[in-house]
Amino acid sequence: MRLVEKKCPNCGANLEFGEKDKSCKCNYCHRAYEIERDESLNTSDIAEQFNLNEFKGPLKAFGIMHIIITVFILLVSIGMFVGIAYGFFKVQKKTSSDFNNDYISKKNNEKKETKKLYVSDIKELTNDDYEDIDNDAASTINRIGEGANDTNHSYSMDGDLKREKVYVAAKNDDNGNIIVSIYKAYYKDFFHQENRYTVFIPLVYENIKLDDFNKWKNSTLNAPEYYFNSNKTSYTYGYNSLEEAINAVVKPLEKDYKVTSK
Repeated sequence: MRLVEKKCPNCGANLEFGEKDKSCKCNYCHRAYEIERDESLNTSDIAEQFNLNEFKGPLKAFGIMHIIITVFILLVSIGMFVGIAYGFFKVQKKTSSDFNNDYISKKNNEKKETKKLYVSDIKELTNDDYEDIDNDAASTINRIGEGANDTNHSYSMDGDLKREKVYVAAKNDDNGNIIVSIYKAYYKDFFHQENRYTVFIPLVYENIKLDDFNKWKNSTLNAPEYYFNSNKTSYTYGYNSLEEAINAVVKPLEKDYKVTSK
């Protein structure tokens, strides 16, 4: 059987096939062809009597199917990965949320079981509470602590307030609890610098609750007018000594309250 030589239409490499072959394949680019003999041609060149058509049979169908299957598998793999990742994230989020909710619920229950409603002892005040008391005292005393001045004397606070004592007066855990904070303040005469006075100023908070976030607001300044001069034209509010402030504001509470101090 004679072999026919033709060029591959795709890459130009030599193709060899027999006269009776129905198909062939390029050894270089692996393209497959159907072989058709043209009986109408009358030529001495046997290669010209054969036409090559790109293979349309099962081989090409298999190639297309292979691509489809590959793409399908890839899409399914991506879908499975996304589904697994989403499921894992959802489980983790739910687990974390449940843990946080359980933790918060547990803490709230502990607070309800162990925390008293009202401040009943000086030990229940925290450093944050003292800081809030100091800030409120500075605001209250600075607002009304200048008192009145005359044309010859002008008194103003000299330096910062100093917290001297804090008292908690408690009847029980339900109501009526009182907190008293006493501060030392210095005042001097703007026109006469040698005139300097020490004043003790008590602030009173009533019905202070442990869970009331606005508990250190709207305190009452419980003190009479403190006069800087004999003609009573210049004054602020407070007492001459810490003992005088305690006797006037705290001692009367001991009749009806249990008083603790720091």
